[in-house]
Amino acid sequence: MQKPYFALTEPFENTIVINKSRFITTLLPIKDYDDAIYKVKSVSKKFSDATHNCYAFISNHTATEQRFSDDGEPQGTAGVPMLEVLKKRNVYMTLAVVTRYFGGIKLGANGLVGAYSSSVSEALDKAKTVKMVWADVMQITVSYAIYKKIEEACVSKGGQVESVEYGNDVTLTVAIPEQISKDAVAKIVDITQDKAKIEVLKSDYVAFDTTLNK
Repeated sequence: MQKPYFALTEPFENTIVINKSRFITTLLPIKDYDDAIYKVKSVSKKFSDATHNCYAFISNHTATEQRFSDDGEPQGTAGVPMLEVLKKRNVYMTLAVVTRYFGGIKLGANGLVGAYSSSVSEALDKAKTVKMVWADVMQITVSYAIYKKIEEACVSKGGQVESVEYGNDVTLTVAIPEQISKDAVAKIVDITQDKAKIEVLKSDYVAFDTTLNK
């Protein structure tokens, strides 16, 4: 079974100041490893006058493809703590870049770890995220008289309605988490007395409307 994870819905930037050093966290959705590296370079170019542009990212759905960089900070004080925040919160397909403008006060190794971790954590607290769930995406065609009951059944089982098309009958495109898909289909069959036309279009990750921190 594919595990769920969280992902950004849009780019986000957040700034905190610690002992006069300014830490700017840029969070970006990424498609894959190459996209992540391209975006790291873009952010580093944008803040080319900064003291450091440290980064961490997880660029696949299983969290096995991970990269990080301390970008000149003492080894282990920036990239790894940033990556650990992403891993702990199950935030994948996401790049975090923390840009530091040194304020003249040294933070020490522990201070740096805390600063880079806090920078990413606070940004994630404020950013818009969705829960990505492995689901069966299916089309269900039923009569007008019963389609509202089918909508309610899908939602009550933990699925969500992606779209509704109105023609001679009503065709709902729904996403049902894989682990409850069979139960949901059985319920639909029961409600319609096996008169619904059900077609599984694909199994894939689908964004469910559940935020990271709620």
